[in-house]
Amino acid sequence: MRARGLWNRSLEGILSIGETPGESESRRSGRRVFMFAFILATALSIPPAIQRFGEGYPWAGVTDLATTVIPVFLLVLIAIRPSSYVPALHVMLIALFAGPLIDTALFGGLLPSGIVVIFGLDIALGALLAIGIAAGLIWSGVFVLSVVYAVLIPNWLAPIYTLGNPTGDAAFSLIATAIVTVAVMIYFVRQRDLYQRRSDDLLHAILPKEIASRLKDEPGTIAADVPSASVLFADVVDFTPMSASMAPGQLVHVLDELFGVLDGFVAELGLEKIKTIGDAYMVAAGVPEPRPDHAHAIAELALRIRDHGATDPESGRPLRFRIGIASGPVTAGVIGKDKFAYDLWGDTVNTASRMESSGIPGAIQITGSTVELLGDAYVCEPRGSVDVKGKGQLDTFLLVGRRGETELLAGG
Repeated sequence: MRARGLWNRSLEGILSIGETPGESESRRSGRRVFMFAFILATALSIPPAIQRFGEGYPWAGVTDLATTVIPVFLLVLIAIRPSSYVPALHVMLIALFAGPLIDTALFGGLLPSGIVVIFGLDIALGALLAIGIAAGLIWSGVFVLSVVYAVLIPNWLAPIYTLGNPTGDAAFSLIATAIVTVAVMIYFVRQRDLYQRRSDDLLHAILPKEIASRLKDEPGTIAADVPSASVLFADVVDFTPMSASMAPGQLVHVLDELFGVLDGFVAELGLEKIKTIGDAYMVAAGVPEPRPDHAHAIAELALRIRDHGATDPESGRPLRFRIGIASGPVTAGVIGKDKFAYDLWGDTVNTASRMESSGIPGAIQITGSTVELLGDAYVCEPRGSVDVKGKGQLDTFLLVGRRGETELLAGG
C-alpha cells in the first residue's frame, strides 16, 4: 500500500510538470496526456536503444540514447522553470524527431530502417495535445516531410548499417507507435470524461437537470408557463443584527452550514431550489417537472425548515425562520446570456414573497389557494385579513403541522 502511494505521488508529480497557475482545463488535460505519453514512450525506447550496441550498431545506439536522455533533461528544465514549457517542448520534439531521422540515414531509408520515422506520428500527436492545434498541424507537416525524407535519403547517402531483419524492426515500430497512440487516446478520453462530468455537475448545481440538458441542445431563451406550482420563501428572523456582530468569514460559514441543511431537505423531497439572496431562501415545487402533490411537498419542506434546530453562533439562541408559501400559475425559465439563472415569475411568486415578509417569526404563512390544495392532510389555522403590499387585504392562514401529528400532540 505504501509503495502504491509512493508510485501515485511520483506519477502525479511528473504529470504536473509544466503546470502554471490559472491554466485552462484543456491545456492542463493535454499537458498531462503528453507527460503520460512521454513516460510510456521513454520506457519503450530504452531497451531497443541498448540493444543497438549489442547488435553492432553503436552509432545508432548513441543516437537512440541521446534521443531519450536530451528530452529528460528538458523535462527537468520545464519542472524548474514552468515558463519555459512551450520553447523547451519544441526543442524536445526536435530531439525526438532527430533520432529516427538519423537512424533512417544510417540504415538506408524507410523500409531498411524498420520504418522508424513512424514515431513522428506520436510526436505530432504529442504537439497537438501538449501545445495546441497550430503546433499539431506544424509537426504533422514535419512528419509528412520525414516520410518523404526517408524515401529519398538512399539517393543521397549510402547506408552505414544493414538490419538483419528490417521486417521485425518495422513490426516493432508499428506496434510501439500503436501502443503509445492507443494509450494516449485512452488516457485523453478518461481525462475528457472527467472534466465533462465536472462541467455537468457544475451546470446541474446551477440549473435543473432537465433545463441544463435542454440548454446544451437548444441554446437560447427557455421559458414555460406552469399552470400550478407552489413557491416558498424562507428568511432568518433578526439576521441583520446577528450578522453585524460576526466576522465576514464566520457569517459565510453560518449561511453555508444553514443552507447546506436546507439543500438536503430540498433534495430529499425532490424540490427545486431557485436561489438564495442574502439570508433569504427560495424553493419551488412542480417546476420544471409538474407534480400533482406540489403543495404537500412544499408544506413538508416548510415544516422541516421551521423545526430545524439551528442556533445563533454568537448567543446560542435558536434561529427562527419566517416562511411564506403561495400556490398557483408561474412562468419558469432561464434568463441571461453570460451567467445563466433559472428563475420564476408571476403573481404567485410575488404573493409567496409577501407571505414571508408579512409573516410571523417562527411560523409558516400560506395563501388560501395552498390550503385548498393541502386538503385534510395538514392543519391550517386562519390568521385573518393581512395587509399585503401590492395586493391589499388578503385572507391568510398559518400552517401548523401534519394532521395526525398535530392531533396527537393536542390530545397528549
